[in-house]
Amino acid sequence: MTTTVSASEVQRRFGRVHDAAMKEPVEIQNHGRTTAYLVSADTFREMWNCYRRSFLVGDLTDEDMRDIAAAKVPEDMDWEPDDSPRDDGSPTSSR
Repeated sequence: MTTTVSASEVQRRFGRVHDAAMKEPVEIQNHGRTTAYLVSADTFREMWNCYRRSFLVGDLTDEDMRDIAAAKVPEDMDWEPDDSPRDDGSPTSSR
């Protein structure tokens, strides 16, 4: 569950918003549009540790390349580009 507050409420009641962010992410909106989230330091560290970082293909080892070549997509996660959802959420085709 996420708490939603306005940017002006963050300015007026930072202490309360900060306390809320220690329990769950706080969604901050400005003029009805989400512009930021306030999260605890522990949550941020967890997210940062899971963040995927990019690197140069040339930096991959031969073992990395073998692992990539042998990798299989789980059947329940397999998809084709034509399966991507439309703006309304419905698939563009079905198999």
